[in-house]
Amino acid sequence: MKAITIALAAVSLLFYLRLCGSQKNPLKSMLLNSLSGLAALVTAAVVSGTMGCGIAVNYATVLVSTALGIPGVIGLVLIMFIL
Repeated sequence: MKAITIALAAVSLLFYLRLCGSQKNPLKSMLLNSLSGLAALVTAAVVSGTMGCGIAVNYATVLVSTALGIPGVIGLVLIMFIL
């Protein structure tokens, strides 16, 4: 299980670096994507308590929100509603 998680994280990191590397200013793109994802995660964690499904801020959710940005946080919220 741990090897699968590490492999998925490595593949996700490679896709993320390739996506941001194709931008005009890759470092700025990576920073803005990561910060917007973290801001969305914090906002979702605060608001989700009132909606009835709490999103925990842990390593996995921070990794998803940092790597995928706002779409990743939306996916986390949808998964919490389904489960």
